[in-house]
Amino acid sequence: MSFSKGETVVYGGSGVCQIDDIKDVRFYHERPQKYYILKPLFVNQAQVVYVPYNNEKLTAKIKPVISKKEALDLIHNIKDGSLKWIEDRNERKEVYNGLISSGDRKSIVDVITAITAHRRELEDEGKTLNQQDEKILTDAERRMNAEFAVALGMDPKEIPDFIQEEKAKVS
Repeated sequence: MSFSKGETVVYGGSGVCQIDDIKDVRFYHERPQKYYILKPLFVNQAQVVYVPYNNEKLTAKIKPVISKKEALDLIHNIKDGSLKWIEDRNERKEVYNGLISSGDRKSIVDVITAITAHRRELEDEGKTLNQQDEKILTDAERRMNAEFAVALGMDPKEIPDFIQEEKAKVS
């Protein structure tokens, strides 16, 4: 699949990006090579991602942003318990981070739902979520809120409340 300059896409762990340019770039002493130059959106620090144009493995990670209909369908079908909680923290970290980096939107939403449900259980016991799970949750939410925001024409900060409102309509 080929993309154009100015297009908004999703790229691997970087999330929602704008294709800033497609041009030849020379790194170190290599010959110039054509790259997609991606600028992640909704991040505080300046960041640029270079994806080799002719590297099929890496360009396969560039995907179009979810459509408005797909976003709403995904939001309306969020269910608790879609992903089983993994007790072993190392296994959980590996599995959940793998699901997030896969780019599969339903899997990412399932990770968010599983960690959020576990957080509620812990809070009922007067406990808190550990830092590792908080980081995984933050990464997953950042990624999906940004993609939902682009698809729905909203600010990413508005997405959590929007999801709650939409889930209330479906219940």
